[in-house]
Amino acid sequence: MTTLSLNPSLFALVDEAGAIDAEIKRLEKQLETLKGDIKKLGNGEHTGFTFTASVSESTRSTTNWKAIALKLKPSRQLIVANTSDKTITTLIFSKG
Repeated sequence: MTTLSLNPSLFALVDEAGAIDAEIKRLEKQLETLKGDIKKLGNGEHTGFTFTASVSESTRSTTNWKAIALKLKPSRQLIVANTSDKTITTLIFSKG
């Protein structure tokens, strides 16, 4: 049986954290849109009144280790020997 504990300070804590989380998500979305607009200006430095944005393009090489592993067909024992578990704690806010 779960006991419901009514704690106004806990309500305020969770609500404030949830509100901040929602604001951060809104701002991150806005930032990504602005960054996209600046990147469309092309390579170089683009100066505002307070900040300068530097846009550069480069090539990044990425190795697809999963594809290599599938092609080499490693044994289950090798996979288990190179697999580690880590406990993580996740916090997700929802408006309800």
